[in-house]
Amino acid sequence: MTASSVGDGSERVAFLVGAGRSGTTLLYKLLCLHARIAFISNYDNRMPWLPSGLFSRLVANRTESKLNAWFNRGGNAYFLKRPLLKKMFPTPVEGESVYAACGVPLFPEEGAKLEAASCECLRNRFESIRHTSRSDIVLSKRTANNRRIPLLHGVFPQARYIHLIRDGREVAHSLSRVEWWDKHTLWWDGRTPEQLEKSGDERLSICAKNWALEMKALSEGLASVPDGQILEIRYEQLLSQPDIQLDRIIAFLGLSVTASYRSAIESLQLSYRPGSWLSDWNEAQLGNVLREEEHLLAELGYI
Repeated sequence: MTASSVGDGSERVAFLVGAGRSGTTLLYKLLCLHARIAFISNYDNRMPWLPSGLFSRLVANRTESKLNAWFNRGGNAYFLKRPLLKKMFPTPVEGESVYAACGVPLFPEEGAKLEAASCECLRNRFESIRHTSRSDIVLSKRTANNRRIPLLHGVFPQARYIHLIRDGREVAHSLSRVEWWDKHTLWWDGRTPEQLEKSGDERLSICAKNWALEMKALSEGLASVPDGQILEIRYEQLLSQPDIQLDRIIAFLGLSVTASYRSAIESLQLSYRPGSWLSDWNEAQLGNVLREEEHLLAELGYI
């Protein structure tokens, strides 16, 4: 820890990172059920003129309401269409507008650093969310942060990082089926999967390559962070042992698991079910995925 980092408030900030479709949205909501964890809400994201963290504060202790608004049956945190009342309820979101308002680039160049004004802006915004919500720590989950970790570490040198990892085959299968994927601009290419498919690339190969490149970016970014500020969690273990894994994360964040929090997690009845790629893919499709992922899957112990 450097002298300049002492007392800068960055120890009250945490980032949840992981490749898209690795379960980060689910984990984000599970953690934000905790009354002492603040988050960037849909209101912070869309109405920046309102006091930051106000709506996180209003629902901090409304655990039952959070459960009803943030989750479907079986602990599913993903919504295709949300009822109006659930849309209106304060909800943890990625909140890119918060980063953009402080001049944080969506696609930073290698070695880029933020201007002092941008650093101060982001620190103030995060501290405002935490302070207004009367919480101990503010947690941010943003997929673009997978490629911005060195920038964030420069702003918040003591911040903690929770890295959620999921089997790349399950990620590729999930990506290939979500409705927004086809028109999603790929950070590593500049085109969409739809455009790549039209140019002759195989759909599952694109999905698998995206996971492999996201994981590479995460590995490189987290290399700039001290080991003690990083906690790695496996998606499969999170759903198989939610009590054990969430206890680990909450302790890592310097908090305690309360009876009401534990009860809320138990009520979701989380469980792990192996991905349906096992039955959905033929040999050729699996081969396309493994050409992009096999080395990393072996390195991570998945094969």
